[in-house]
Amino acid sequence: MTEGATELSSFFQAPELDTETFDKYADLVYASARTCEWFGELVTQYAARAEGGAEDSLRAAVGYLILGRYQQALEWFTKAGTGKYRHYYAARAAAGLARYEDAIASYQKAAAAGWDPFEVDMLSAALHVQAGDEAAAEKLIAYHRRDGEDRGDWYYVRGLLAEKRDDREEAVGFYEKALALSPEHPPAMFRSAWLYDLRGDDEQAIELYKRLAMQPRAHVNALINLAVTYEDNGRFDDALACLRRVLAAYPNHARARLFARDVESSREMVIDDTVEKQVETRNRMLETPISEFELSVRARNCLKKMNIQSLGDLLKLTDIELLSYKNFGETSLHEINALLQKRGLRLGQRPEEIDAQVLLEVPEPPKVSVPPGSEALLTKPVSEMELSVRARRCLQRLNIDRLGDLIQRTEAELLATRNFGSTSLSEIKARLSEYGLSLAAKT
Repeated sequence: MTEGATELSSFFQAPELDTETFDKYADLVYASARTCEWFGELVTQYAARAEGGAEDSLRAAVGYLILGRYQQALEWFTKAGTGKYRHYYAARAAAGLARYEDAIASYQKAAAAGWDPFEVDMLSAALHVQAGDEAAAEKLIAYHRRDGEDRGDWYYVRGLLAEKRDDREEAVGFYEKALALSPEHPPAMFRSAWLYDLRGDDEQAIELYKRLAMQPRAHVNALINLAVTYEDNGRFDDALACLRRVLAAYPNHARARLFARDVESSREMVIDDTVEKQVETRNRMLETPISEFELSVRARNCLKKMNIQSLGDLLKLTDIELLSYKNFGETSLHEINALLQKRGLRLGQRPEEIDAQVLLEVPEPPKVSVPPGSEALLTKPVSEMELSVRARRCLQRLNIDRLGDLIQRTEAELLATRNFGSTSLSEIKARLSEYGLSLAAKT
């Protein structure tokens, strides 16, 4: 048996099944797909022995709970005796199957058997919110108001209720209070990060997602959402690192596998696009006519007589070749070398050695038509258009702040923006039509 499997097997001899023990072994189990597979084999073997009464049914049930096999866990919990651990963990298994009433009932039994009443009431309140029974959740919150104001779980459940009422700002405020009291509260971190993500606060969202990702047993959705945020910001390698962590523990995670392929494709497209732009810029620079550079009459005339018409023609020559031409002296040579050095170039330089800067020419803005009397609309912020997060981020990348800026863009320009698709285009066109406006026509 390997060292990793031996360490996992010690779960079955652990003296207590408290949450510290549970978290310790859950972290070990989800370190990789292999450790998860090992533990699954160990639990199956242990459960087979427990069938004959040789082992503890409760420990088999908790093992299946760690593996996320909630139905099997519940079946084994029914074979286990009573007690706070049995009822508390059975509640978690029922919650994993969205059997909220059963979970709440088990939590209350856990409290009666000695589990912290405040903890189980807050867990029950969170389940009431998920089940749509807000009144029951509010009743538990009110009951624990005195001691709850000093505990993160109390504010977390209040945040869930605020979200249920669609008051996201209030929800964020409660989650922030929860994290101030319990800095490592994973559910509060995840909900906060998700709400920050929705309103476009990428930096705050990334910070919280990263804190979640640093935990040994990182929240899968946190890793995927962090990958989405990284991908939106063009950080493709970071996005792939998050997705690979998910796939290390869950190799068959369909969403992570598909998204990883998309990120790989986006990264290759960006690399190809960057190289293409560099080549285009370099070629455009090499085609620049010599007449556009500030040279002395003598130097310009010498180059003209040598039939050097573009910058590319000039770079093909060396110092010696220029000096060998009649009437071309050291002064003209120094003048040309100084001109090239300012641009990071030199005589005799091959095109592939040029590190071209991407210099995009800004075209004249297209003419747009505005309905009579609607000129004031042009100063209206695009933030008031109630766009989706993805569409809004794309406009931010283009520095489009006002409707007047937006209607100067063509459909092609918007679609050329990273992550901007036909769905976002249709959404923006529909919003503009509500104001009697439209995107610029093709030029």
